[in-house]
Amino acid sequence: MPLVLDLPYDLLHDILTRLTPVDVLHFISLSRKLYYPLIDDDPTWRTFCVPYGITDTSVFGGRSFRTVYGLLHRYGALLGLWCSDYPFTGNVIEFRLVQDHWLRRGETIIVGDVWEFTEREGAPRPCYPKYTEFMQIGFTPLNQSTPDTENDVQISWHIRSERDLWFLDTDDTSPPGPWIRMDRGKLTTPSIHVIAPSTARLVFYTHLASPITIPEMLASAPWYDSARGVPGLPQLPGLPPLKQGLNQWWRSLTSINYSVGAMKPATIAFFPPPHDQESDVRLPDPDFHRPRHFFSEFCRELIPRYFPLRHRTLEGDDPVSPHWHPQSMVGLWLGDYGVHGTECLFIEHAPDEAVLRAWKIVGDPNVPRGVCSWEANLQRPAPAPAGVSRRAYQGLGTLARRGFRLLEQTPLVVIISGQDEITVAWDPTYSAKFVRYKGSRARVGCT
Repeated sequence: MPLVLDLPYDLLHDILTRLTPVDVLHFISLSRKLYYPLIDDDPTWRTFCVPYGITDTSVFGGRSFRTVYGLLHRYGALLGLWCSDYPFTGNVIEFRLVQDHWLRRGETIIVGDVWEFTEREGAPRPCYPKYTEFMQIGFTPLNQSTPDTENDVQISWHIRSERDLWFLDTDDTSPPGPWIRMDRGKLTTPSIHVIAPSTARLVFYTHLASPITIPEMLASAPWYDSARGVPGLPQLPGLPPLKQGLNQWWRSLTSINYSVGAMKPATIAFFPPPHDQESDVRLPDPDFHRPRHFFSEFCRELIPRYFPLRHRTLEGDDPVSPHWHPQSMVGLWLGDYGVHGTECLFIEHAPDEAVLRAWKIVGDPNVPRGVCSWEANLQRPAPAPAGVSRRAYQGLGTLARRGFRLLEQTPLVVIISGQDEITVAWDPTYSAKFVRYKGSRARVGCT
């Protein structure tokens, strides 16, 4: 140890920043002369916070970088977008670092928002989603903080109430009803969990027809963000429960169950309050985490699993330019699907096949999430519409009857109509517009 203790600080710092945080703790624990000077060494712990975009702890009330990393190590993997395996429609949630002006005087917290696509009459389509905040993760709020608890991490929930919980609104900082901010332990709240890797897949079984196959969500999918992983929470070995709807005549006709499928990675899920504990609150569903659709009554109690979703907004190339490259189309897009409204897709560029593919992240009862909605063959140019100087390619689109039945591939034309716009001509009489999702927005409820 004398050799290590004699090293200059700059060299020690360089060594520590090449280790993992766990290895840093093990290393400095070898000697009290290392531990006490280095346990709160800001330059070292700042290195581990930088990947999360944190370079200044003033946004966390001036806490040490080690304390801030304790929050990020456990929950930082949440930051970004997640898509669910909820049957047919799927769903998207987003976690961001924002300032909390309600209870923390502008201190940064992690906020979770649910996406909801609502069509406003007369509004252009496709439309951007509405964002509803449903949970927050941060250090103890000032009005509850003590010297012993100020650095504890607390999860709060914005959830709907089945009755007027006026006694929880004790100050003017809470959001207006029907959303109630739950962080004081007066009633049982929902919980977030990590679900261990599993081979389970969802299948509908009916007595009227053959089983309805629901596409699997796999780590090999182009939209899956393998770099993020899951939060540092204990992994549940079991699966989210499947509770069938009660007192419904069609319960005897239809059921949804798990069957064996391909291996899926670890996921996250949000569990409602336990049924055997008193609670008059619930997560914002079925309108948000479990969007309504034709089959939603058959899986109204299903708890969806969420997978990390890739999202990096690229600068689109002008399709007229000779320097246009199909790689510039990769990312999240919003598409107009007629009576089904706006849906979210991930466009993949497969250079070995010279193909652009649009994978549904949010789907519908006919063509569900997880399915390739359409593809463009970059080796088969098509005539652009008259008077329009743009790139166009022949391709194939996926059509199906309700329940993803009678699947068929239909010829179509994919027109790159702008840097951030695509037009898909499904047939000579019907075209649909797609726009790149850029996702720059303000906080709660902004569109």
